[in-house]
Amino acid sequence: MRALGKPGSGIRIGRREKQTERGTEMATGLEKWWTYLVRGILAILFGIIALVWPTATVLVLIILFGCYALVEGLFVFGFSIARASKGDKFFAAMLLGLLGVLVGIVVLARPGVASLAVLWVIAFWLLIRGFLMIVSAFEMMASGGVKALVGISGALAVILGILMFIFPISGIFGIILVVGIYALVAGLVLIYVSFKARGLEKSIGTLAAA
Repeated sequence: MRALGKPGSGIRIGRREKQTERGTEMATGLEKWWTYLVRGILAILFGIIALVWPTATVLVLIILFGCYALVEGLFVFGFSIARASKGDKFFAAMLLGLLGVLVGIVVLARPGVASLAVLWVIAFWLLIRGFLMIVSAFEMMASGGVKALVGISGALAVILGILMFIFPISGIFGIILVVGIYALVAGLVLIYVSFKARGLEKSIGTLAAA
């Protein structure tokens, strides 16, 4: 016959699992590590398409940007809701998600607007996105290196947004190319963050099982 465990052992194990999961979230500053991985892959895909498909029409590139901003915004907004439900800091992530959703909807609803109008929308998106990423870096309970990378990525977005306001690029095609380069860099940073979070999650799980 199988030996029965001590009374209350199941409760203790359940509590330990919850504490381990909570500890992982607090250590990484992430709800789920794969959300950063998916966002990084989306950013890199958009960047590659924008850079290696020079024959694409302006309308196609604008629609791709709108889809990227919308999908990433939905991911970030969902992540912020999950953090809020656990009592973690979520305000910057929620604003970042809402910004992406709003910009994506605006661009997809009017993809044929004048180039200058699209320039202002993209510049505004970069500027606010970068600022919110910097705030999110301070809110993250991750390692210093991860926080620095997220903060630097946000600073690059702010600088790029300011430059686009001060020195408008001639032609929407050039604008999309610049945003594509930024998307590649930001995507690589997000993927790096996801792997760091995944590694830390495994380490915490191993320590908890010991």
